Amino acid sequence: MLNVALDEAQIDAFAEHLKNSADVQPFDFCTRSEGFIYPERNRPGALETFFFACAHQFGFWTLAGDRWDKPMVARLDGRDLKGSDFLFRACTRACQADPEAFLPAALAARGNGQLSDLFRDDAGANPLPMWPEHLALIRGYAEWFRARGETPADVLRRAQAAPKPLYALLEIHAEIPGYAEDPLQKKAMLLAIVLENRPERFLRVTDPESAVPIIDYHLQRSALRTGLVRIDDPALRKKLVAREWLSWTEEELIRAATYDAVGRLMARTGLSAAAVDWFFFQNRTRCPETTEPDCPSCPVQAICARETKLFQPVFRTTAY
Repeated sequence: MLNVALDEAQIDAFAEHLKNSADVQPFDFCTRSEGFIYPERNRPGALETFFFACAHQFGFWTLAGDRWDKPMVARLDGRDLKGSDFLFRACTRACQADPEAFLPAALAARGNGQLSDLFRDDAGANPLPMWPEHLALIRGYAEWFRARGETPADVLRRAQAAPKPLYALLEIHAEIPGYAEDPLQKKAMLLAIVLENRPERFLRVTDPESAVPIIDYHLQRSALRTGLVRIDDPALRKKLVAREWLSWTEEELIRAATYDAVGRLMARTGLSAAAVDWFFFQNRTRCPETTEPDCPSCPVQAICARETKLFQPVFRTTAY
């Protein structure tokens, strides 16, 4: 049995830090590069854009043999953008050109080449490393809505009318291609915090207890390096340091442990999933994938385990 464990002392230390840090706040998915990375506030089509874009937040890195190679970076509209920012910018660009671009009927009407063109970079190429998987999910997503005669706005209305709007939104998205494949609901919860925290307040949450942790590969890297999750199995530890491809069982254990650790942080701090996620998402710039961590600038340097050689699971999935 692989030895992957939570470090309760580290979780307690991080909970104390987060509780007492004034800058641990949710992000609004607008003010940073408003109109460039994200649609402007009250932009027609913004709701549909986020429903679509959050479903495609996965796989922004490349392989070299059986090892992680590098993050996806491509130039778009004159800026070099990493994967998530690239995808959000590409979707924002399409929304600005056509507010109906991400209506399911519009997606269904496009050919494969036209769909690929939505993500064309400044060199004229689609740089998404998992484009075949993106394409399959687009087709499934459009068909799901078509079969039900619904739009994202209809789904949002259904969720908002429920006694527990957040729970209802997550429950509905457990069926939608692009969201349904992940039992931990990372992308569905990401969409929920976008809709709740955008200036338009698309989603009014009355059941914050329904929130779940948002676990992507950046957060797993942070959990391993800070010591929230401990790897005591020498063979698995060696593979993580070498950035080698992991098995499904290895990846599942690490991601599940990270999910539990973040859930404990949320419970012990009373902070929202959005606030905890934004804290760790920002940490990716201080503890990056391709360069040495900038420990002196890190707000948790005093309590971090500094396991800086560890890396996130290298595992291809459409879940994150």
